[in-house]
Amino acid sequence: MKRNAVSAALIVVGAFVIFAVIGLTIRSGPSEAALESNRKPTTTSTTEPPPEGVVVVRIDNGSFRPSNLQMDLNEVWIVEWVNEDDQTYVIQGRKGEFESPPLEKGDRFQFDFSTLEPGIYRYFAEVGAQRIPGSVDTRPDQ
Repeated sequence: MKRNAVSAALIVVGAFVIFAVIGLTIRSGPSEAALESNRKPTTTSTTEPPPEGVVVVRIDNGSFRPSNLQMDLNEVWIVEWVNEDDQTYVIQGRKGEFESPPLEKGDRFQFDFSTLEPGIYRYFAEVGAQRIPGSVDTRPDQ
């Protein structure tokens, strides 16, 4: 019995040492070079916030994001659609309020909703036989 207890204790101690070594070698946070130079690590994000009064709708993977947008016209009045998809899109207001030119990947289209009465504006883009819906609600809070 003593031999089994000693073996079990050695296994536990060995496992502890292995996990401690792994924990010391794998860690998250700034690199050693950044710590040594006392600099903050850089990020890889290049996304800049939109200008004041603009909200961005991204077109990606066959959908609008966000697809249903509520806007307070006192704060935001322009919607900018950005095509991040490999497909070409033409965005159209359901009642003809606006229509974009064909948007290739990377292209942008803006529309100023302050030129319209407050309301719900439905729009779409067609890709083949598929119609992708979206909406912009500019009504004051109700």
